[in-house]
Amino acid sequence: MKIVVSPTIARDYGRQIRAMVPRAKLITPSVAADGALAWSADVTGADVALLSEDLWQDLDLRQKALPAFFQIEGLRWLHTFSAGVDSPAFQVIIDRGGMLTNSSGASAPSIAQYVIAMMLYRTKRIDEWRDQQRRREWAQLSPGELTGQTVGIIGTGAIGGEVARLAKAFRMRTIGLRRSDKRTPNIDEQVTPRRLPHLLKQSDFVVLACPLTKETESLIGERELRAMKPTATLINVARGRVVHEGALILALQEGWIAGACLDVFTFEPLPESSPFWDMPNVIVTPHNSGPSPLNMGRAMTIFLDNLDRFANGRKLRNLVEKAGT
Repeated sequence: MKIVVSPTIARDYGRQIRAMVPRAKLITPSVAADGALAWSADVTGADVALLSEDLWQDLDLRQKALPAFFQIEGLRWLHTFSAGVDSPAFQVIIDRGGMLTNSSGASAPSIAQYVIAMMLYRTKRIDEWRDQQRRREWAQLSPGELTGQTVGIIGTGAIGGEVARLAKAFRMRTIGLRRSDKRTPNIDEQVTPRRLPHLLKQSDFVVLACPLTKETESLIGERELRAMKPTATLINVARGRVVHEGALILALQEGWIAGACLDVFTFEPLPESSPFWDMPNVIVTPHNSGPSPLNMGRAMTIFLDNLDRFANGRKLRNLVEKAGT
């Protein structure tokens, strides 16, 4: 079996891969001067390819890594370290009859902790303490607690589910929105998309943790923002296009909501001309909520389990039926 992996994966996990598939032949790319990936002729007919995070970190631009993987002739299965597969490029694998799986859940602990950190940042008024420190001003504030507050979680998959679990440790009320009727642990009230207005009206924090699909693009627009509490905070760890940014800017300027913590944007990097940079009620982070030194191990656990399933003809976990829709 031919398995395409990065040099880092071959070095750190090659022994585990070969223990699972004794006759595995690991194929690694070389990096051209322009940062693009190049394969040996031996890559043709590869069975499996692992698109791991270290490749696009080394290359700076993930877009340079993607095309090389999709050009592998005869590839039967591609596993990506990312949870999101909304890029149309991923659809190429499925259209060719190959299988696509992702690492949904690997970065959930890191992202969920980011969400909790943002809720604490807002509730405990940490920015105001920092401002007072800069001014050498001794003045006690009246910070609140998360206890008893309501968090509305749009998308209760791996990330949203972990947000709910952590929120319950702070004795928060949780409302979760998901398309299916499947119950999510640690959710006090589960609603369908039809009841989105109810979730928005009840929530002190609205957390976007859903995938980008045709149904979720611009899900949060003017009507939804006006439905939120004027004291509420929007936290987006999904995709920038889930929110209508023009409406959000207006909502923040006019006080329809109290603030926003944004890790993702329609255009990334966020342009220097964006009003978000200078808004005092906005926290901007550079699509950085997910990275963690623990992610590699969690993602590899998912991949190795799937490799065992693949080698033995069993159904793969995290199988993506259709990408970018």
